[in-house]
Amino acid sequence: MIWDLFVLFFYFIIVFYFGFHFAKNNQKEEDFYLAKKEIHWIFLLLSLVATETSSLTFLSIPSLSFKGDYRFLEIAFGYLIGRTIVALYLLPSYFSGNTISVYEYVGNRFGKSPQKTISLVFTVSRLLGDGIRLYVSSLPIAFLLERMGLNFSSELLGMFALTILSIVTIIYSVVGGFRAIVFTDVLQWFIYILGGIFALGLLVSKLDIQLGESVSQLQNLGKLNFLVLDYLPSGDNSYFIIFALIGGAFISIGSHGTDLMLVQRVIATKNLVSGQKILIGSAIVVILQFVLFLLIGSFLYLFYLGQNMAPDKVFSQFIINEVPSPFLGILVAAILASAMSTLSSTINSLSLTWARDWEMDRWFSPKVLSLFFGITLFGSSLIPYFLIQTWEKGILEMGLTIFSYTLGPSIAVFFLARGKANLPVSGFVFSAFFLLSILSTVAIGLGFQISFTLLVPIGFGTLLVLVQISHFFRKKN
Repeated sequence: MIWDLFVLFFYFIIVFYFGFHFAKNNQKEEDFYLAKKEIHWIFLLLSLVATETSSLTFLSIPSLSFKGDYRFLEIAFGYLIGRTIVALYLLPSYFSGNTISVYEYVGNRFGKSPQKTISLVFTVSRLLGDGIRLYVSSLPIAFLLERMGLNFSSELLGMFALTILSIVTIIYSVVGGFRAIVFTDVLQWFIYILGGIFALGLLVSKLDIQLGESVSQLQNLGKLNFLVLDYLPSGDNSYFIIFALIGGAFISIGSHGTDLMLVQRVIATKNLVSGQKILIGSAIVVILQFVLFLLIGSFLYLFYLGQNMAPDKVFSQFIINEVPSPFLGILVAAILASAMSTLSSTINSLSLTWARDWEMDRWFSPKVLSLFFGITLFGSSLIPYFLIQTWEKGILEMGLTIFSYTLGPSIAVFFLARGKANLPVSGFVFSAFFLLSILSTVAIGLGFQISFTLLVPIGFGTLLVLVQISHFFRKKN
């Protein structure tokens, strides 16, 4: 245990070093938020992947192949399609002007009201969604700390884990700005990827059968299937190939084309071609990353064959029970790394949108805004600890699905902005349409139990329909 804690301490020291090392480069607002567009696109690509990979991904993706097969890869290939569309269709517009926040692009086309509305939705969804993700991430971390010998309740350990990773992340985010965040993301990406490769290698070495025989056994059990070609009229069709590809594409268009936290890494590069490399290349890296963690889940299934294991906890159980010291500390650091990369990016992007879209840079410096949102995000991650069980379940479900409800209408806003036609309504009414589309998507999703892969296209279509109806009545009058 001592060596594991030493590894974690050493990891935090390195993170602090990155934050303070790059602090001297933050002279102006563009330095703090885009690092003067001087960072090489490969580092931005890896930072993008690290940002979209939370500790939930690290621990939960193996559970999908442990209890099922590789059908989740269909959605990942949809990501590739979606990011290619963003790279070729939306991205040229972002590089055509001198904007730091992509919501400024919406403001230039449709006015301040839609710009501030979409920024506000981004803020609420990030504070709630990422706060909940941090809370959920703290649960397995608390479990790991408990098994490492810290004899406290899981709630206290969870809050302790959240407090430590939040303090460290807030400090290097505020002091070092975007440049420190990117290079720390790259470091964290290598840590959790090497952690995953180590876990896979350890699993293979602990199996009593040869690698080729293991693969054959998984194939015979149907654990390596990844295409769902049959539509079930009365079943869950989330992974039906057409729905999965369309849903994955729309999710990726929304997240990597309209979500400031992720788009920020793309527009921080020096030119359009580099930005396109980041988008398309990141999709390929994500697919390979998913394959790695799905492989871990498959071999976990063989390792625990015949035992009754909870799929969402099986990887955590393996890490604690089978990984020797100090490698246990390295894997816990990998889980912390995946959580911290998301937290730091959220802090910086929230600071950016309020500095530019709400013009708060008149009164507050980027560091003050980053500190405020870092503390706010930490507070939102603690909320579930103080809720009764029924309320906790409700807020968890809302936090983990909120992006599916908001991405569709957000995509429609940017596609309309990309077009040449003017709005048939005022900016204020268009903002109301945008919010109404989100509420309609929530109502449809909850009322009809729609597959999550279809929520984004539904939101996208709803806003377009409202705008087209307005065009029709304008022509009639």
